[in-house]
Amino acid sequence: MRRRSIVFYALIGLVAQCLLLIGAVAVILGGPASQGVVIAVVLTAGIVVPVVVTVLLLRYSIVPLCSSTSTVRRLAAGDRAARVSPGGPAETWDLAASINLLADESDRVQAMAAEQARLQALVRDAAVRIREHLKTPALTKEAVADIATTLRCDRVWLSVISEGRVNLPEGNPEDAELHAALAQEAQQAYMNAMSIMDLFRNRTSLRVNLRSDEFLTFPPAILDAFLHMGGTYLLLVPFGAGTEPLGVLALLRNNPGSPWTAAEVAAAEALAGDIGRGIDHARLYQKEQQVVAELRAVDRAKTSLLASASHDVRTPLTSIIGYLEILREGDAGPLTAEQGQMLAVVSRNAERLRSLTEDMLTTARIEMGTFRSDLRPTDLAPLLPRAAEALRPALREKKLVLDFACPGSGLMVNGDSDQLDRVLTNLLSNAVKYTPGGGVITLVARREGEEAMASVADTGIGIPGSEQPSLFTPFFRASNAVDSSIPGSGLGLSIVRTIVENHHGSIVLRSEQGKGTTVTIRIPLLGNRQQTDKAMVLRDCVL
Repeated sequence: MRRRSIVFYALIGLVAQCLLLIGAVAVILGGPASQGVVIAVVLTAGIVVPVVVTVLLLRYSIVPLCSSTSTVRRLAAGDRAARVSPGGPAETWDLAASINLLADESDRVQAMAAEQARLQALVRDAAVRIREHLKTPALTKEAVADIATTLRCDRVWLSVISEGRVNLPEGNPEDAELHAALAQEAQQAYMNAMSIMDLFRNRTSLRVNLRSDEFLTFPPAILDAFLHMGGTYLLLVPFGAGTEPLGVLALLRNNPGSPWTAAEVAAAEALAGDIGRGIDHARLYQKEQQVVAELRAVDRAKTSLLASASHDVRTPLTSIIGYLEILREGDAGPLTAEQGQMLAVVSRNAERLRSLTEDMLTTARIEMGTFRSDLRPTDLAPLLPRAAEALRPALREKKLVLDFACPGSGLMVNGDSDQLDRVLTNLLSNAVKYTPGGGVITLVARREGEEAMASVADTGIGIPGSEQPSLFTPFFRASNAVDSSIPGSGLGLSIVRTIVENHHGSIVLRSEQGKGTTVTIRIPLLGNRQQTDKAMVLRDCVL
């Protein structure tokens, strides 16, 4: 039904008034007999008709306008179901139609926003599950399952690019027909058909109506496979990492009335981005695992070589040291003074080599997990003077002062006496090695609570603060020791720490470059046995 404009009805009222005026003029010109009555009628009509027309026009237009105003207010208040009932002249009819159109569009936008928010929430949850996997097969399996649920697809495939080739898609293993079609096509042809490179380069997706689009470049076998599955709408989403394409997602829908929406495409692209990052991380993790495995193999080979070499060196070295002792004792004949000095030098270096060999062999056993401590009740106190006595020649040679303070006995621990002796010898050897001539070394042992404490302090070259955390690492040496050409292997402290830890003890090192180093070990005492002997204090430049 065609609606009249309010102007039309206003013109009708104006025409009626004009006709009344014309009639009145005609009566006046016709004669005076009826002029009074006619004039009264005309005046009455001239007043009544405009009033009636005005009232009718107002009622005809104001009521729809009020209805429109009320509807707009309800919409603004959140009543999304409010709509205007069209009525009145064409202007109010158009106004009502415009308000209803805007309300419908607002509902559509809000529905799209709600759908987008729903998809974003699902994408976030799916992304978390996808990124939990550090292996590509598990990741792709999780991705296919999540995408099928999130985007309501009839089919989902995920093809990964590996070594420049597109692998057969994963997902929907029952789709043997598609796999057969893909197998018939060359891999490069499949890559070109999917336009992976171009899509990824342009950072875009491809929406295809398989039943109407004529520009498709799919090989016929692949297109026939899609159509045979009942597919209608296909969505191709490439994914990658940085500038490198890693694969493509293919999502298929069968329902002709459910094309891919912009929100669904955005969700698919977000998921594809997470898949790309996940596959990139999985590949990096796999490479890292390979590197770790190779490094472990190299480390095992190094440890095995170290143990084998140390063992092979120790056997002939023992014979060399034995014959040196025979020669020095004169069992093979008298020696001149010069020969005695030469043998003394050879003997010292042989002992250094034996110590190095023992350290290397011990380090190899530690790394192989075969190093053990034979723990039994042991008195720590008598071990200290024994270790100090062994270093008498070195102390005398460098003219070092040794401050010695420890009890004669009473520091009973659960320990391996040979290994504890080695700890004390290593610590004292380091102190002697890194302390210049005329310096002071302090050896202290005592009971502290329920622990036996032994400390070796020196006034040597000290250790740079930035390097101290690495001191217990095998083969590590402080830079100032290397610069000073002080010999050493960097194994002593790592062995000491292992032995102390095997005794359930602790070791603490404090040092200041140029001022000296203090190393303190603590080992739990056995029971509550009290210290009975008084401390013995010695001070002598050579002990």
